[in-house]
Amino acid sequence: MSWDIKKRNWSGTIVTVSTAIFALVSIISVYISVTSWQTQREAARPYFTLKESPSIHQANELSFEFEFKFYNVGTHPATNLSSKTIVFNENLLQEPILVDEYTVVNDIPRDTTTSLLLSIESADFLQADIAPQFVIIYLSYADPITHKLYNQTIYTKWSGVIDQKTQPLIHVELSEKQNILNYLKFHHLLKGKVDR
Repeated sequence: MSWDIKKRNWSGTIVTVSTAIFALVSIISVYISVTSWQTQREAARPYFTLKESPSIHQANELSFEFEFKFYNVGTHPATNLSSKTIVFNENLLQEPILVDEYTVVNDIPRDTTTSLLLSIESADFLQADIAPQFVIIYLSYADPITHKLYNQTIYTKWSGVIDQKTQPLIHVELSEKQNILNYLKFHHLLKGKVDR
C-alpha cells in the first residue's frame, strides 16, 4: 500500500466518498420518513372530547341524571370503549357515592357521538343545597387499525345545588388534581394508567 499522492487514484477515492455520503443521506431520509409516518399514524388515533356541556337534571328527589356526549375526533374508529365513572364529595372525606362501569359493544367511527348516562342516587340529595361533587371518568379504548390501547381520564366537578338551582359541571382545577389522585389511591380506585 502506497501513500504516494501522485500515484493515488483520485477518481476512485471521489467515487467511494460520494457513495458513502449518498448512503448516509439515504439512511437519514429513511429515518425521517419512518418518523413522519409514525407521527401521522399516531395523530390519526381515536380521541374523545365532550361534544357539548353535559346535561344534568333531577330525576326524582333522591337522584340526578347526567348525560355525557363523547365525540370521536380522531381519524381512526374506536373499539371496546369502556368507562369507569367515580363520583365523590368535594371534601374528600366520604366514600364515593357512585362507582359505575360501562362498555360499548359497537365500534365508534370518526365524527360519531356516543353517550354515557349516569343516574346518581343519594340521601344527601334531599337537602336544599347539595355539596359539590367530583365526577371522574376513565375511558379505555382500542384502535383497530394500529391495535393500540388508549386511556383518557376526564376530571370534572359538579358544583352541586345552590338555592335549589342545579349548578353546571366544570373542569377540575390543576391545584385539585393531586388531592383527587390521592383520594382515588386511598380508596383503591386507580385503574391501570391514569392520565396525570
